[in-house]
Amino acid sequence: MSRQTSQLIETLKRHLRSQNITYKDLATHLSMSEANVKRMFSQNKLSLVRLEAICNLLHMDILQLAQNAQSQQHKISELTLEQEKELITDFKLLLVAQLCLSDWTFEDMLARYQFTEHQLIQYLAKLDKINFIELLPNNRIRKRVSPHFKWQSDGPVRKFFADHIQSEFFNSRFENPTEKILFISGMLSDDSNKKIQSLIEELGTAYRHQLSQDKDLALEEKKGTSLVVGLRNWELSVFNDLRR
Repeated sequence: MSRQTSQLIETLKRHLRSQNITYKDLATHLSMSEANVKRMFSQNKLSLVRLEAICNLLHMDILQLAQNAQSQQHKISELTLEQEKELITDFKLLLVAQLCLSDWTFEDMLARYQFTEHQLIQYLAKLDKINFIELLPNNRIRKRVSPHFKWQSDGPVRKFFADHIQSEFFNSRFENPTEKILFISGMLSDDSNKKIQSLIEELGTAYRHQLSQDKDLALEEKKGTSLVVGLRNWELSVFNDLRR
C-alpha cells in the first residue's frame, strides 16, 4: 500500500472519529456486517465505491478528503533537537507550546496564566517562526503540527516531562473521583506484549478523540488531565535479587 493511500485512509478515520461515526454506523450505511467493516479498515482496503459512500456520510467528497490528507503531509510531526532546546530554556515558551497543542485560545491563555498581551504575542510569534503554529489575525491560533506530533524520544522536552512525571504525577494516592491507577504484573510472551502495545495505542487514540470532542467547551468546564501508560519487561529489584 502506498504512503498516499495510507494517509488518505488515516484522514478518513480521523473524520469518522470527529463525527462520532462508529463501525456499527458504517456497517448500516454500507449494508455490511460490522466485522467486515473492521476488517476493511484493518487491512486498509476500500473500493472507490465504498470510499465515496463513506464520504457522502461525512458530507464531503473524495476530492475534499484528498485535500485534507495532502494538507496533513505538510504538518510537522516533531521539532528539531535545537528547537526543543530553545523551548526548554524558557518554561513560559514551553507552556505556550503545550497549550497550543491542547487547542487553547489566546484569550484563555491570557485569562489563566501570568502573561501580558505583549508577552503572549511574542511567544506565539516564536512558535510561528518555527512552523509550530500559524498566528492568524485577531490572535487566532492554527496548529501546524500533525495529530501524531510527539516530542523527540531522547530530547530535552521528553526528559523534562519524564522528570516531573516521576516526582509529581505519581505523588498521589489516586483516590479522587477523577483519578485512576492500575498496576498489573505477570508473565507475557513477546506476541502478547505486542497485542497489549496495540491496545495502548488504541487508548491513546481514544484519549485524543476525547480531547477533540471537548475542544470547544468553555475553559471552566475542563481540567488539565494527563494519561500515563507504560509497559516494559521489568521485575522489582528486591525480587530479582533472589533469582538463581
